[in-house]
Amino acid sequence: MKQPIRAFAIGLFTAGFIILIVFFFTNQSDTPSAEELATEEMIDAIENEGYRVITETEYITMSVNKENNSHPKEEDKNESDKNKDEEEDKTNDDTSDQKEDEESEEEDEESEVSSERTYTLEIESGMPSSEIGTILEENNIIDDGNEFTQYLEEEEYTLLVQIGEHEVSSDMSFYEIAETITN
Repeated sequence: MKQPIRAFAIGLFTAGFIILIVFFFTNQSDTPSAEELATEEMIDAIENEGYRVITETEYITMSVNKENNSHPKEEDKNESDKNKDEEEDKTNDDTSDQKEDEESEEEDEESEVSSERTYTLEIESGMPSSEIGTILEENNIIDDGNEFTQYLEEEEYTLLVQIGEHEVSSDMSFYEIAETITN
């Protein structure tokens, strides 16, 4: 019984050694590696694959705008309302000043609504993360409590939540809130 097992093991070892030699000496791909391409060539290759390449500053700007636009449906409604107002302004020159005043008042109200809200979250022993998400949603700190709960579970924060009072605000991201309630 030892001889067939030894022969099989020697065969596997030999086959693996041959494959390794073939791999190192005949691995010549048609596409150049990243070290061989210039930055511009890499960007062109990536864009040809259907992706978009942006600079770090563009990414940061996009991220900040994404966080600021947490209510896209409301903005779409506001834009359509403004478009209607503009059409009415064209037809009614007499009421244009009045409508501009109303629009500025609406923008002032929107800026007050979008201002930062702070809340002291009190976490008690045995409180589930779903209840934390619900409390934060009810106090207008986050938009969707279920999404926050899912974030806590996916990022494995649920077991790290600390009992006590935690100061959170509406301008904090899910990551920042999670870090706050786990420290």
